[in-house]
Amino acid sequence: MTEGKKIKVSLILNDKTQNWLVDKLRERGVTVDKTALSMYLNGRREGPQADTVMALAKEILDEYESAV
Repeated sequence: MTEGKKIKVSLILNDKTQNWLVDKLRERGVTVDKTALSMYLNGRREGPQADTVMALAKEILDEYESAV
């Protein structure tokens, strides 16, 4: 399973949306819109920005899951 799919599954299991994730990324100083996030999660856009967003998204979800 790709990292993007793992993140999407984690969002579903935690009853969170991609919009929630966009807001959490913004709180950490990473500005990304929902279209770009979707492209990163689906592997349609790659590069340093995608790597940063994916790593931070995973970190945000890991922190959320450990707090619940």
